[in-house]
Amino acid sequence: MERKGNKPGPSQASSKSTSSGLAEARRLLAIVEKSQVPFGESAPIFARIKAQIDSGKSLSVEDHEHLLRLVKIAKDWNKAEESSLTEPDETLSG
Repeated sequence: MERKGNKPGPSQASSKSTSSGLAEARRLLAIVEKSQVPFGESAPIFARIKAQIDSGKSLSVEDHEHLLRLVKIAKDWNKAEESSLTEPDETLSG
């Protein structure tokens, strides 16, 4: 017969995954905020996700996927900004 005391309870395991999920969400949020990308239609979604993270609530799967999309947009934005700053100006008179 197996004793229940040897296994971590579901509340212990889920709280650990929730805190690590929240830490990842905060890290992703920081990437998005640092990029200062204009979101347009996605701004209300970003605001909702940011409010949830700031209040310590875990994100739903759908919100986490939205956050990942915003991170991708932010990274693409940063790449575009960097390349526009480093490329020679093509409008120089010769």
